[in-house]
Amino acid sequence: MSNFNVLTAIAAPLAIDNVDTDQIFPSRFTSKRRADGQFGTYLLYDQRFDETGNVKSDFVLNDARFHEARILVAASNYACGSARPGAIFSHIDFGIRAIIAESFGPVFAEVAYKSGLLTIQLAKQDTAYLRDVLSEKPGSQLTIDLTEQVVVAPDGRRFAFQIDPFTKRIFVQGGSEIDLTLSMKDQIVAFEARRRKVVPWAYDLAGRDLQSKS
Repeated sequence: MSNFNVLTAIAAPLAIDNVDTDQIFPSRFTSKRRADGQFGTYLLYDQRFDETGNVKSDFVLNDARFHEARILVAASNYACGSARPGAIFSHIDFGIRAIIAESFGPVFAEVAYKSGLLTIQLAKQDTAYLRDVLSEKPGSQLTIDLTEQVVVAPDGRRFAFQIDPFTKRIFVQGGSEIDLTLSMKDQIVAFEARRRKVVPWAYDLAGRDLQSKS
């Protein structure tokens, strides 16, 4: 995952409450394998296409002015429902790097960051204001400054947000949780060396246990 400090990009408004993961990534697509970023095709599929596969011209993400959107400003309880990796990957493959909403489904918000999708929670009136601005001037850009923890509207109005410090560190530094662990390899090795001297019997028992299983 590339590092995320400041993102200035076109933002698309989605003023629909309780958009669940089955709407975001319909269950009939869950058997498909993700390759070459193709999951972006399935993002909000039934809202974007009719039963014959024709584009619904009145849906916001089908508006040419939002085709390059990298930020989605949703409403309340976005991505609620069952855990579904495709619900995360479809946003990423579509090009979305951050979602701003009044609230999120807890499972989605908990795991989205692991794949590099940033979720930001703002007050109801703030998300409504942003959606109104974006609807009035389609193609407008928002700025997300993760270092300062603020969203900047096209008119300069600023909205502060909270984020878990560990999640913020993952985004700002880039990489993954595993990369972060590996970056502390020297400290881990030193700790294990000290611990071996304090409780050598724990290492001896572990060694014998491994030998008995081999």
